[in-house]
Amino acid sequence: MRTPRRLAVLLAGREVAQIERTRAGVLRLTYGSDARGATATPLSLSLRPSVGTFTGDRVENYLRGLLPDNERVLRSIASEFGADARDPLSLLAVLGKDCAGAVQFCLPDDVEPTRSRDGALVLLTDADIEMRLAEMRTDEDAGWVMPGEHWSLGGSQQKFALRRTADGWAEAQGAEATSHIVKPGIYRMTAQALVEHVSMRAAAACGIDAASTEYLTFKSESAIVVTRFDRASTGEAGLVRLHQEDLCQALGVGEKYEDYGGPTADDLIRLLRDRSRTARDAAANVERFVDALVFNTLIAAPDGHARNYAVLLDADSVRLAPVFDVASGLAYSYRDDTARALAMSVAGEFDPAAVTRDTWRRFADENRLDVDDVLDRLDRYADTIPSAMRSALAEVDDWDRSAIALADRLLPAVEAHLAERT
Repeated sequence: MRTPRRLAVLLAGREVAQIERTRAGVLRLTYGSDARGATATPLSLSLRPSVGTFTGDRVENYLRGLLPDNERVLRSIASEFGADARDPLSLLAVLGKDCAGAVQFCLPDDVEPTRSRDGALVLLTDADIEMRLAEMRTDEDAGWVMPGEHWSLGGSQQKFALRRTADGWAEAQGAEATSHIVKPGIYRMTAQALVEHVSMRAAAACGIDAASTEYLTFKSESAIVVTRFDRASTGEAGLVRLHQEDLCQALGVGEKYEDYGGPTADDLIRLLRDRSRTARDAAANVERFVDALVFNTLIAAPDGHARNYAVLLDADSVRLAPVFDVASGLAYSYRDDTARALAMSVAGEFDPAAVTRDTWRRFADENRLDVDDVLDRLDRYADTIPSAMRSALAEVDDWDRSAIALADRLLPAVEAHLAERT
């Protein structure tokens, strides 16, 4: 297909902007005149409606944040649809009707058909889902050794979305929204999807606002199934899409890893304080973020970068979304220190084994947080995590003994790590 020069942007079914590639080759976003009010929902916190027009990197970074974080997947999509894998405008011309959150992209002449398109739910069997999970395998030789890189570098994580209905799982077509994300985990890492489920259940047990997860088996294939936080039930009418963006998009940046120049914890705290509607909202958002940072550090989760935090946007309201994509690295051996490192440091310290109470005191002071409150959370979570992980593992249908194998590796490592850290 020919790469379009312009796309319309819809938010919750209403056209709010247009994006075009200029003759100079840069992307330009222009909000419609009726979408520029002070309380209008922004496409992104980095793209304020009141400013009207944006060009360059922040537009490009916002669009790339809507695309799969997997170069191989992007090349496959481009090949299938005749799009340009290097051009987000070209990719969104074919993918843009089904983005995360409530935003959609279409050709300017297709706005009305996009708004009024029909939808359908096609029921799937366990065998259908099993086949799809099996097709996603990229490496049959999974092991207990952490790769020498952050987990999601190179697009290791694959996933697809389904709708849960009273009659079972279904593929959502057209205007119908999906309700759950299905992830088989990183196949080169044994039981990684189960590790994520156990970690997420432990976060919830700590009282942290976390996306709900299940660990389900579809015949011979298992996966973590995550309830989408960017959907809300409307009763008989089905699901409504909620607008959200990740915090790299919110800051207008492309790099997600701090050690490669991406956002720091301080950057995210500053963003949440600056862009929350009220002081109370700001305090609540910062508290939820610090909850997640403390938890990620205590379980040595290696992929807690800025793209794995998100905000829900509604008019001028900004709310930090439930935590997602949280998984401990403690069940795995390490080839080098790069794999051991946190994606987001605590007061400049990337090694989770080197983050001490003094590190947390320094972090709290630097960010104008109550030191005693931060240390109290550290202690409470450390007391809760081992038993919460043990309970989550005990609940799993362990038909292939993966939970037993994981428990033997994860639980002693977690207990030893927490004993040293607190």
